[in-house]
Amino acid sequence: MKKTFLITITFMLGLLIQSCSNNDDEALKPVNLTITIKYDETFNNLAVKKSTVLIVNNETGNKYTVESDNNGTAQFNQILPGVYSVSATKVMHTDEFTATFGYTPTEAEVNFNGAAASLVVNTETAPINITLKTTKVGDFVIKQIYYGGSDTKKGAVFRDQFIEIYNNSNAVQYADGLYIAQLYGTNVTTVFAYTLSTGQFDWSKSEEMTMGDAANKDYVYASNVVQIPGNGTQYPVQPGKSIVIAQNAINHQSNYIDNTGKSVSILNPELTVDLSNADFEAFLGTSVGDLYQFDIQNPAVPDLGIAYWGNGNNDLILDPSGRQAFAIFNMNAIEFSSLKKYKNPKGEKNAYLQIPITKLTDGVELTKDLGSGLVPKKLPAHIDGGNTYLPSGSYSSKSVMRKTKTTIGGRIILQDTNNSTNDFVETKANPRGFN
Repeated sequence: MKKTFLITITFMLGLLIQSCSNNDDEALKPVNLTITIKYDETFNNLAVKKSTVLIVNNETGNKYTVESDNNGTAQFNQILPGVYSVSATKVMHTDEFTATFGYTPTEAEVNFNGAAASLVVNTETAPINITLKTTKVGDFVIKQIYYGGSDTKKGAVFRDQFIEIYNNSNAVQYADGLYIAQLYGTNVTTVFAYTLSTGQFDWSKSEEMTMGDAANKDYVYASNVVQIPGNGTQYPVQPGKSIVIAQNAINHQSNYIDNTGKSVSILNPELTVDLSNADFEAFLGTSVGDLYQFDIQNPAVPDLGIAYWGNGNNDLILDPSGRQAFAIFNMNAIEFSSLKKYKNPKGEKNAYLQIPITKLTDGVELTKDLGSGLVPKKLPAHIDGGNTYLPSGSYSSKSVMRKTKTTIGGRIILQDTNNSTNDFVETKANPRGFN
């Protein structure tokens, strides 16, 4: 009896091992994925020919790119099962736009974008539909975000962070009154009762929210908003020129004394930047709490206005891991004062400013990486159809910078397809420099 029982157990164990092995093989077996790309209803839901479709595996970071055919179909063959992010882009020049839609656009180039997140791809995945939308390419664009900071021992840590905004048009633009928003959302793709399927907050579930899913589709949410001062014509920005917004407008390559009287030494100046000639700085002083040790004010550089402050930081600190998004927008003072504030749907104490996406001029989505560190998108796809990040990681002295597209009469035109995956690259932080 014992022998028979042993043989039976051994046989069953063998079957179990074989079954597990078969399941593992099935889970790793390459599959095909079909994605259909269409324009939105504004453009009669036409199929999008020759759009660039990018899918990224959220676990491995592996990328696959396919161009859609004349039926708007992008076919991905023999890819590994997994969870993917999808972005689709179509850059249409005037002649193609006129031939496709029957009228001539006001812009020389029209950009369409669409995206999908947390797409589960396996043998049971049905064909996916992606809708492309367009938005006006802004005169002001975010050119560079230096969020990574520099070495924590030999550099300036996060104190040397800055954002650069560029006039990408052929006419003078006035920066007066421009708002810069630090957007807020979840940092992981894990799904909870208070999130969407992407892992991003479901703002429709926030306390006192009454607008349903429009809370997610029509708005973004900011933890902090700063504003460039001015009377309307005080701060002109010439075509092909930029403004640098510093966290602290000092020369970070030199030693200095902080607000507590302590001497701060920079051991390797080459790792950081000189921001003493920045155009604006974010000096909070005691407006949101005690004076921060490293919130050094440069009297020669104008202070930004603090339009809204919703988190606990007492300086404009950018997340060195790249888990934020940034947007610029214009709005008159009465409109701004009417914006509402909501706690996140988890019910945490801080409130976040709700901003209509129709007001956004430009936006850039950051992420920690394209694999397991992927951050759920905060911006809609027609504002930013992708995301950008620092492969070198935090405290690497690197920034993300918009690519140079072309030069006309000495004026550099930056690439702006409303898709930061295409438009940005990692580079050494360089205020007013170019890639």
